[in-house]
Amino acid sequence: GSFDGYDLSEPTLLAEVAEAAVELVLVSNIDGAAVPGKTRNLSEREANRATERFVRSYPATFRGLLWGRPDRGDASDLEPFASLRLDASPPQTAAAGAPATAAGWTRRLFVGLKLHPEMNAVFADAPAMDPYLRFAARHGYPVVAHCDGQVDEASAPRLLALARRHPDVPVVLYHTGFQGPHEPAIAAAEAALGLAGDGPPADVWLETAQLPPAAALEAVERVGAGRVLFGTDATFFGRGHYARYRPLLEALAAALSPADLARVTHENARALFRLEDALPPVPDLRPTP
Repeated sequence: GSFDGYDLSEPTLLAEVAEAAVELVLVSNIDGAAVPGKTRNLSEREANRATERFVRSYPATFRGLLWGRPDRGDASDLEPFASLRLDASPPQTAAAGAPATAAGWTRRLFVGLKLHPEMNAVFADAPAMDPYLRFAARHGYPVVAHCDGQVDEASAPRLLALARRHPDVPVVLYHTGFQGPHEPAIAAAEAALGLAGDGPPADVWLETAQLPPAAALEAVERVGAGRVLFGTDATFFGRGHYARYRPLLEALAAALSPADLARVTHENARALFRLEDALPPVPDLRPTP
């Protein structure tokens, strides 16, 4: 997609994925966001058709996250996308230099739902969000929701309230608070998992895009490696995007056991998004309160 002031172009993404030898990337279309003068403000159908075309062009390297628009969309408009499948034996078309491993990945073109309460101007716990969570439940989709420590619409407490209304839907607090503070997101995950505080349970996850190493390590310590996903928000940093995450990966490698490092960097995502259709359900690896 496009966002004025950032290089989110397809050529940059393809080049970065190839240089970093990333096996599989989950993509959504930020042009489904409504930011005047910044994004294209596409309808759900337009935004997700563009994602479909991109994934079909590079089936060995990408799968899609549907962009939902509770501000002006309709969850029923996403239904046709949930049934899309890639060819049983897709051509090994990868970003140049990236591993061509399509045969091992799910044939489902879309594997989750992306919601951005801030950029689509809707409170994360608003009733308008509920049809989208029900859609996700019907299709076994995790919901990847922008979580921002400084924006009320996308605050962790509001996302926790939404997740508690839909305890059968995994909700990923993307960015774990973005530019911070990160404590509310970590605390929300603890509360959802019954590790602290009161309230009904919810299936909440944390994620590392733009997260400082210290905050990522604190997240793992408090909710367990089985509840944290490595992500980068490509290509937020433009060229050299993945290189910006070397300090985070080095910190995780230094602090975690090999098994926990594998969970955070790839195993959790493989299982949660069912990237290999034969994978078993996600194990419950939360720490003991």
